[in-house]
Amino acid sequence: MGTLKLTLHNLSDQMLRPTQICYTSLCRIDETSEVTGGTVIRNQGSFVALVPDAHIPAGGCLNLTLTGLIYGARTRSQGVLTAWIVERDGSCIEATLDDLEAPDGTKRGGGKLWPEGQIDLPLGLLPWPSEVEVADWAEAPQLQPAPGAPREAFQIVAALHRRLFPDAPAPFSFSAGRPVAVRADASLPAEGYRLKFTPDDITLTHHGEAAQQHGLIALAQIAHAARSDGRFQFPASGQITDAPRFGWRGLMLDVARNFHPVATHLRLLDIMAWLRMNRFHWHLIDDEGWRMPSSAYPALNTIGATRAQDAALAPQYRDGPGGQAGFFSADDIATVLQHAETHGINVMPEVEMPGHSASLIAAIPDLRDPQEPNGYYRSVQGFTNNALNPGLPRSYEVAKTLLDEAIDLFPFDTIHVGADEVDLAAWEQSPTAQSFAAEHGLASTHEMQAYFLRDIQGHLAARGRRIAAWDEAAEGGGILPDTALLFAWRSKEKTAELMAQGYDVVATPGQAYYLDMIESDGWDACGISWAGVSTPEACYAYDPGDGLPDGPGRLLGVQAAIWSEYLDTTARINTVAFPRLAAVAEAGWTPQSAKSWPRFAALSRLAPQL
Repeated sequence: MGTLKLTLHNLSDQMLRPTQICYTSLCRIDETSEVTGGTVIRNQGSFVALVPDAHIPAGGCLNLTLTGLIYGARTRSQGVLTAWIVERDGSCIEATLDDLEAPDGTKRGGGKLWPEGQIDLPLGLLPWPSEVEVADWAEAPQLQPAPGAPREAFQIVAALHRRLFPDAPAPFSFSAGRPVAVRADASLPAEGYRLKFTPDDITLTHHGEAAQQHGLIALAQIAHAARSDGRFQFPASGQITDAPRFGWRGLMLDVARNFHPVATHLRLLDIMAWLRMNRFHWHLIDDEGWRMPSSAYPALNTIGATRAQDAALAPQYRDGPGGQAGFFSADDIATVLQHAETHGINVMPEVEMPGHSASLIAAIPDLRDPQEPNGYYRSVQGFTNNALNPGLPRSYEVAKTLLDEAIDLFPFDTIHVGADEVDLAAWEQSPTAQSFAAEHGLASTHEMQAYFLRDIQGHLAARGRRIAAWDEAAEGGGILPDTALLFAWRSKEKTAELMAQGYDVVATPGQAYYLDMIESDGWDACGISWAGVSTPEACYAYDPGDGLPDGPGRLLGVQAAIWSEYLDTTARINTVAFPRLAAVAEAGWTPQSAKSWPRFAALSRLAPQL
C-alpha cells in the first residue's frame, strides 16, 4: 500500500547515538514490509521501534524508508503522530514533527462543509419535531411550573441548560412567569409529547417520564434559541406534537484507544440529553487498553490499563514515550450511570471478545496457547495474536468472570461483547484450537468464533441479559437471533442483510455515522478514512430505513460512533463530531419526511459542544 519515508534531523551541535528510534503512526507495517535505515525490534499497533543503522551527526540526518505498508495514508493526519529517540542511558528526546508531505498531484483542502443554512420557521428545536402548527410568534416569556407540575423535573432541565450554557438566561423561573402545566396521556406514542401554547399558559402532555423530560428540554431549547439568536421566536399560540422515530438513539465513545476523564463523559451525556439521545455505548476495552475495574483480575487495571515504551502495551497514536494509563473505578462508573439515569439514558458497556484482546492477554498470560507461534497473524490495527483462543477452557472462564463483573456494575439489560475484526488466520496455527475445531466440526475461524460467542450468549441469557455485538457475530453460523442485538457497521447494506437473517439491528454504518471519518476529500482533512468521506450533508441525508426488508428482524434505531485513535482531546472530538452528532440524533428522532438539510444546517449551529 505504498512507502513511508522518514527523515530525522539532528538540530543539535552534538552527535546523536540513539539505541532506538520510536514512532507512532496510522501508516502500519508488518513482517513482510521492507525497512532500510534501521531494524525493527518492536511493532505493536501503531507503535514501531527500530535500531538505527547509523549515528546522526550534528546538523545531519538519518533516513528511514518503510516499503510495503499494510495501511497507508489518505490525509496528512494519518502520518507520524509522535516520535522520539532513546539514548544510551534510557532517556528519551522527543521529536518535533513536520506534516506528512502529500504525494505529487494530491488535492489539498479538507475543511468542514457546513453551510449557514436557512430556517423556514423561527423555531429553535433540534431534533426537529414530527408536527409543528404554530399560528403566532412572540418573544420568549419567562416560564414557570404551574401548580401541581413536577418542580423537580423542571429543576433537572434547568440545571442541564445551565451546565451547557452557563452564561445564557435560565429557561425556567420558579417564582414568576407563564405557567407550564404537565399532564400524562398514555394514548400518545412511546416517549411522545405534545406542547400546546396559548398567550396565557402552556400545557405539556406526555407519555411517560422520558417523554416529560423530552418536552421540557424542547421548551428550554425553544426559549434558549429565541433569547440568544434573533432569527428565532417563541410560539404564542399553536401546538407541537412529537415522538421519536426509533427507540434506540445512541452514541458510542471509545475510551480504550484514548482515555477520556469522567468530566468529559458527563458533558457528553448532557449533550446527548439535549439532543434527545437515549443510549450510551461505552467502549471500555480494546487492544490498546482495559478501562473497566476488575477485582477478579487486578492486573487488568495495571498492566492492561497502562501503555509505555517499556510496558507490555506500547505507546499508541499520540502517546509519547510515557504512554498513558487509566481506568474507571466502580465509583467513577456509578457517577456516570447516575448522571445518565437522571436524563433517561441507558448505558451499555462493551466487554470486547474474542478479538481486540491484546490488553487482556497481556495482563493474563495463560490465555495463549503456548504452542501457537508468535506473530503469525496480525489484526487490521497491527496487533499480533490478539484473540482469545476458543480451544482453551481458560478463555471461557475468564470471559464469563469479566462479564459477570460487568453485570454487577451495569444494570442495563444488554451487554455488548464486541466480536469484530478477528483476523481470518486467527488460531490456524494453534494446535489446541485446531484440535478443538476438529472435535466440534468447526471448519473456519468464523465458525470457531461463533461457537465461542454462542456459549457466551447462553451465559448472559442465564443471567437475564441480552447479548449485543458487531455485525461479524452473524458469521460462521452466528449467534442466535432471538436473544441478540447486532450493530451494522461495515456497510450501509449490512442492516438489511442482518434483518433478513432474523436479527434486531442498530444501524451504525462507518460510511455515515462514524464521526472519526474524514468530512471532506482532501489531504488536509482530519480523521480516519477507511470508510471514505462522510460529509455532514451525506451523514444527514442517509436514511437507515431505506430499502429494508419486512423482517423477520427489526431495525431498532441508529447510533453514532466516536472512535478515538485520532481523537485524544475534546477539541479534536469537537472538530469532527459536530454537526454530524446532531445529524444522527435527528435521524433517530425525526420522520424522514420532516427533515430538511438547510434547516438542520442552521439549527445545528445552536447545539452545544464538548
